[in-house]
Amino acid sequence: MTIVAPGEVSEKEADEITSKKDSASKKSGCESAIKLLVENSTSLVILFGWAGCKDRYLSKYSQYYEENGISTIRFTAPISKIRSFSSYRPFAKSFNKILEETLGQNPEISSIYFHVFSMNGCSLYAAFWDQLEQFEKCAEIKAKCKGLIFDSCPAFTSPSQSAQAVSFATLPPSHYHGALRESYRAVLYTFFSFHRGVLWLRSFLDKDIYKKHYAYFKMLTFSNLPTKQLFIYGPADLVCSEDSIEAFAHIQKTNHRVNVSKLRLLDSLHCQHLRSHPRIYAQECCEFVTSGNLPANRSRVDLEEKSLRAGEEEEIPEELAY
Repeated sequence: MTIVAPGEVSEKEADEITSKKDSASKKSGCESAIKLLVENSTSLVILFGWAGCKDRYLSKYSQYYEENGISTIRFTAPISKIRSFSSYRPFAKSFNKILEETLGQNPEISSIYFHVFSMNGCSLYAAFWDQLEQFEKCAEIKAKCKGLIFDSCPAFTSPSQSAQAVSFATLPPSHYHGALRESYRAVLYTFFSFHRGVLWLRSFLDKDIYKKHYAYFKMLTFSNLPTKQLFIYGPADLVCSEDSIEAFAHIQKTNHRVNVSKLRLLDSLHCQHLRSHPRIYAQECCEFVTSGNLPANRSRVDLEEKSLRAGEEEEIPEELAY
């Protein structure tokens, strides 16, 4: 029996998923980009979700922006369709069509902010920014891009961290037995370790090999990223280490003269900063977008007491409950 590895997603397939043109894409569990424009809003926040993120999770983030009079577009690249960093490129192209259409229909939008989560969101952003010169409204988009918010990223994850994240995103606890997920994690760890070793050997012949295969290193090559960046992260993150995130922020500040601010939350897990610190998280992000100013660097220890809205039940993303 011959086993054929799934191929990279095509641009047509990415279009069908991103804009839900095809009924088959709905059955696959992939979710399209959701656009919500607030009347008279001059700001747009684009949210790129983490691996395995469902729209009902991401919508909780966009709701805070919308309540503050800020338009949003949210989208998560489906991890089931990702084979490598190259897999993000067709999704980035498809998303750009939605963005260009939005800007064309809403000329009053004068500022764009990206809010990206974990390396899935960061990889999609890296693929988008890397191809920006090819897009029709490149100059307009670049001129309007005012800032970046990084939640739990960017980081150069280890094979163990990558295997843990992908196994939970692909086989969430609500649908799959833990033994199956652990077996899958072990297979992924073996594959990622082998892949890392091969790239290390190839790096002796090709000095650019890492930036071709890892979004983290591709991001480091960009010298024209938005000049205001807010990093939200912490030492309790088991997927994207704070050392790697801080190294990236340091390079942005020293090499590219970017204005950097950090919200270092000591007790919240990977992509769970809003759940653990809803007030400070929402306040910092919304002020960053509405004022254009960078908040002061902060560190917090105590968890906030979260008061749920009337009729709302707290839903913990099971894909992150490790």
